[in-house]
Amino acid sequence: MNTLSYRMSTLQSERARDNVIMLEDLEFAISKRQLQNITELHNKGMYFTDISKRVKRDPYEVLLAILHQFKSGKPMKPLGIRLPEHSK
Repeated sequence: MNTLSYRMSTLQSERARDNVIMLEDLEFAISKRQLQNITELHNKGMYFTDISKRVKRDPYEVLLAILHQFKSGKPMKPLGIRLPEHSK
């Protein structure tokens, strides 16, 4: 495993202060059902912030779920700026 977090437990305390564990406040585990729900809502054009409210997850967790699906090769709508319906 080529990650610093894997080796963090072996670092001396003074060296550990020189590192940051990113996104430590987020929950990375997600049920397959919720991941599928997020995928469907994203592919229907819903904003990730609205998906977040619907599924009761942090907006960054929703973004990570969408990125996970992209990386896994799932068919996904592009992730980008989506204009509200009324501005078309």
